Amino acid sequence: MIISMLLISVGITTYSQDATTKWINENAYPLQPDTAQSTEDLHFLKSELKHNLVIGLGEASHGTREFYNQKQRIISYLITHLGYKRIGFEMQDKFLEPVNAYVQNGTGDLKVIMKDMVLYNTEEIYHLFQSIRQYNNRQPAFQKVSIYGFDREEFAGDPFNRDRLMAENMIADQSKHKQKTILWAHNIHIAKDTIIAQYRGMGYHVKQQYGAQFYVLGFDTFNGSVTVISQDEGLVSKDFTAPGESFSEMFSKASHPTIYIPFNKAPNPLTNQQRDITNIYANWTESRARPIKPGVDFDAILFIKTTSASRILK
Repeated sequence: MIISMLLISVGITTYSQDATTKWINENAYPLQPDTAQSTEDLHFLKSELKHNLVIGLGEASHGTREFYNQKQRIISYLITHLGYKRIGFEMQDKFLEPVNAYVQNGTGDLKVIMKDMVLYNTEEIYHLFQSIRQYNNRQPAFQKVSIYGFDREEFAGDPFNRDRLMAENMIADQSKHKQKTILWAHNIHIAKDTIIAQYRGMGYHVKQQYGAQFYVLGFDTFNGSVTVISQDEGLVSKDFTAPGESFSEMFSKASHPTIYIPFNKAPNPLTNQQRDITNIYANWTESRARPIKPGVDFDAILFIKTTSASRILK
């Protein structure tokens, strides 16, 4: 009897997993590789972001090459097709002010400007800034894209209030410039939910201000390597694999290695589920996962099955 019950349980679980994978294959948007020059595969964003004012682009780590490259592709599309003109980074504004001068007017040497950006001092972000500079070269002053940082050095000493303060900076900036805005931050900060994370992240506070006009795209991966900060070695590459029974493992079974999974398509078998996605902090830690609820924390997930460490700018 016990064996029979176990077999029934396994059968139900397998059917559920197969049905979920089928739903993902039918409803997710396959994306081109992160190195693709074309953005033709991103036209679905026009309907996804209808009436949107602020979009948050997350990342499961601050050291993943493919995250950075796919974000560059999305940012390019948002700028050229959907009229986004302001980009805020989870970084101190003192680092972004000279970057903004560069992308606006070509002032300075970008490699020198970026040398103190630590995990963001990468080839991928260098190319992002260069692409924005090239776009701005073709635009009149009022159409140029601008960059800023919503973090501050003094916030580091107040971690419980940091997210609220970053959100206040972002909201004040958007109110001043009145432009469609892109936010670049770690998943842990940009997620809308407060229950699972057990604190009110930046995304929670931004949602209170903008409601349905705030859309959040989280980023996830199953395995690969990542650049992190080591107390003893500085910037190093570490290998990882997501835990079993996680959303990351579930997404890895999809037919395509890189997919955009919207959670607004009903019926959605992921609704009300709670599982882990990959979560890697700037410093390497033993815990590399965090639970989410699809459609609550994030409006969509961009999943890349295997990712590699970002490349530090030489």
